[in-house]
Amino acid sequence: MSRIRPTWPDLPAPVRDVVVARLGGPVTAWASHDGGFSPGWALTLETAAGRAFVKVASTDHADAARFHRAEAVRSAALPAGVPAPAFRWAEEIADPGETEPSWVVIASDAVDGRALRSEPWDLDDLDRLQRLARRIAEHEVPAGGAFPDAADHLWPEAGLLADERPAALAAYDPWLAAHLDRLAELAAPDRQREALTGSRLVHNDLRADNALVVRSADGGEEAVAVDWPHAQRGPAFVDQTATLPVVAATGGPSPEEVLARTPLPAGTDPEAVTVWVAVLTAYFVRSSLLEAPPGIPHLRAFQRIQAEACIPWLRSRLG
Repeated sequence: MSRIRPTWPDLPAPVRDVVVARLGGPVTAWASHDGGFSPGWALTLETAAGRAFVKVASTDHADAARFHRAEAVRSAALPAGVPAPAFRWAEEIADPGETEPSWVVIASDAVDGRALRSEPWDLDDLDRLQRLARRIAEHEVPAGGAFPDAADHLWPEAGLLADERPAALAAYDPWLAAHLDRLAELAAPDRQREALTGSRLVHNDLRADNALVVRSADGGEEAVAVDWPHAQRGPAFVDQTATLPVVAATGGPSPEEVLARTPLPAGTDPEAVTVWVAVLTAYFVRSSLLEAPPGIPHLRAFQRIQAEACIPWLRSRLG
């Protein structure tokens, strides 16, 4: 979360020229937005025609470029009324003398908003984040479109932990190592498919740094979601529950305390939620034990604190 991003003057001139052409005029002011995990540029740019939010990734960072491409497709397909900035355009740019793209650029409307107060957590902003998750989930999306089905993405981590039984698990609550078989059973492929089948829009990466607080039509404040590369189609409870480990890990209330404030949508299957919590627990634990990916050195520590928040949550759901 401490990433210092490059700035507008750091962007190669050929890329700046394309951005200026797409925005319709020279950039008269800019702001760079630090934080996050993906390497690259995150800029609010001002021109005579107005303001835009622009993200740029080098194809040298294959994952970041892939995420930008996915975000372009999914942001453009968001249903009307989703609380998110409007997508504008995407561009792939080759360096001079090259034929393959060297840069992936995406642009959306700039949002006049503030960050959620999460250091420490402000309970009103936490409620706004939870309501945002529920508002996103109100939207249905069709099968076979821009949003892949969550039920088709099986998470292997629980089975891998049960098979591998890594020695590094000793750094976690001993309860986990003693219950790896139960974890694998809970998060078995057939149970995942059943739990994660649904037709609702899922942001799939909703956190404080992927939301902004803006003025609502009634003069109050509400949150909108940014950064949509991982959006999927699934059940309505996914975003609302997936926000909870990082909230607990960064000094906020426990997951069940948050859900007491903002309950899950009516009709949510508690067993499906427990399966999802088992999936999240295994994912964060096993991922935290891996080598850091190139360009994202702080990711494993962030996953570890979420793993440590997930384990007691899973224990409580299992009694």
